[in-house]
Amino acid sequence: MKSKRSKKTPGLSIDDLYRSVKQGAVAPCYLFAGPEQFTADEGVALLRDALIPEDQRSFNYDVLYGYDVQPHEIVALASSYPMMGEKRMVVVKEFDKLKNPDGITSYVKNPLDSTILVLISESADNRKNPYRVFNETNTLECKPIYDNQVPQWVAKRIKRYNKTITAEAAAMLAAYTGTSLRQISNELDKLDIYTTDRKKITIDDVNAVVGVTKAFNIFELYKAIGKKDAANAINILDRMLERGESPTMIVSMLTRLFTQITMLADLQARKMSRQRIAQELKIHPFFMDEYFEYLNHHQPQSIPGRFKSLLEADTSLKMTGKDPRLVLSILLYRLIDKETASIEIAEELESEFSG
Repeated sequence: MKSKRSKKTPGLSIDDLYRSVKQGAVAPCYLFAGPEQFTADEGVALLRDALIPEDQRSFNYDVLYGYDVQPHEIVALASSYPMMGEKRMVVVKEFDKLKNPDGITSYVKNPLDSTILVLISESADNRKNPYRVFNETNTLECKPIYDNQVPQWVAKRIKRYNKTITAEAAAMLAAYTGTSLRQISNELDKLDIYTTDRKKITIDDVNAVVGVTKAFNIFELYKAIGKKDAANAINILDRMLERGESPTMIVSMLTRLFTQITMLADLQARKMSRQRIAQELKIHPFFMDEYFEYLNHHQPQSIPGRFKSLLEADTSLKMTGKDPRLVLSILLYRLIDKETASIEIAEELESEFSG
């Protein structure tokens, strides 16, 4: 659910908050607004680690939940002075589930300087109290990012390690991880350790650290299907299922692939530039050559049949008790076309399907 905050006050980024904390310019109240939990968690950790010493956290650091607390309890804790320290911190997670949130508005308007109150809300309507009291100086925007924004996020993030990353490596990392900021951050930690004293991370580093465990993921399945590589597609599918990937998620992601191929055909016919097409498809320009190759193998006239097969597979997975591997294998067989699949794969699938 997206934040309802006004676009006129976009709020702080996590980098803005980092700089503020480093400069000692910390507000007494913060609103962390939006559905991206990783950003909210990082903001909390940033404030806590900077302001509340570890040996004081048992009595100067409280975490509450909106569905399990009353406004007066939040105000009582926030109004308490710290014990044997300069600051106390009160964090209210899922604040949007608090009954009568207006009950803390008076405190937010006149907070205690020695307390840092953090309200974490997936949705925040700035037309209502106490949300309307917050502004761009004390609101951390916790928004998910789009696929095409991941490489830029990675390039900015890697500066915290005093390193840089090539554009190709950032794009490859984005392809492997998707838009999960938590997963991306974890992989960057690994890359930092892997590259030790080196200051630049390359595509070889990403393949070595991330690709070694992600060789059989949806991105690789995209490539195999896009290029009609039947044997490789079936191999990747088997490994994904062995690793516990959701069959319905796989169908959903493959539907997304063919939606992008359909859009690519339309945008190309309208003679848009490669850069504009990449923006419209929400993919990094680094991968455009691959998507044009996919289009060469899957012409527009074949796409309706692809979508029909995807819908049939999705329905079969949700409504019947058929083995997911069989359903998905038959789906890949149909997406790739029988005439281009190897004889061995075709015979195996026909045997399973008829059985």
